[in-house]
Amino acid sequence: MNVTPLFAMIGGASFILAFAFQDTLGNLASGLMIMINRPFVEGDYVLVASVGGTVQSVSIVATKVTTPDNQVIVIPNKNVWGNVITNVKASDTRRVDLVFGISYDDSISDALRVIEETVKAHPLVLTEPAPVIRVHELAASSVNFVCRPWTKTADYWTVYWDLTHRMKEAFVDAGISIPYPQQDVHIRTQKA
Repeated sequence: MNVTPLFAMIGGASFILAFAFQDTLGNLASGLMIMINRPFVEGDYVLVASVGGTVQSVSIVATKVTTPDNQVIVIPNKNVWGNVITNVKASDTRRVDLVFGISYDDSISDALRVIEETVKAHPLVLTEPAPVIRVHELAASSVNFVCRPWTKTADYWTVYWDLTHRMKEAFVDAGISIPYPQQDVHIRTQKA
């Protein structure tokens, strides 16, 4: 009895099955890597595969994430493990990065004082590490300051939004203007 055709058929079927289950096997292998390495746990806020949200569950084949606007997104594990994973909640503290611009006509030293006082007055800003406040850029329409205070991770958005709001009011109270993009247009005429 010639078994060569049988082995050829089994080999061909195996090849077809392996190709058909390639994605499933990739998801299984990635799921195992996620479960072994634990780059995040349920409840962590992560940025992965162009999605940001809170991890609801991790199975062997997929990770379920809920976005801030309450969409539930199921991401195949090969897309999770195959991309950069940013775990926002992994650390207890987080730096808030803000940029504030003032007019070229306003005083840099006055603006620095206003920013420092406003940041120091916020109850959720940590004293250690100390906030970094510097002139950052001479932009097209403004002198930009970088403001980098530290806060607890859970307070990140509160500090971000509060400081943005308070800085606008503090600049207005100090007579410091926040410019908007401007462009000068020069018209030249030719003499006839």
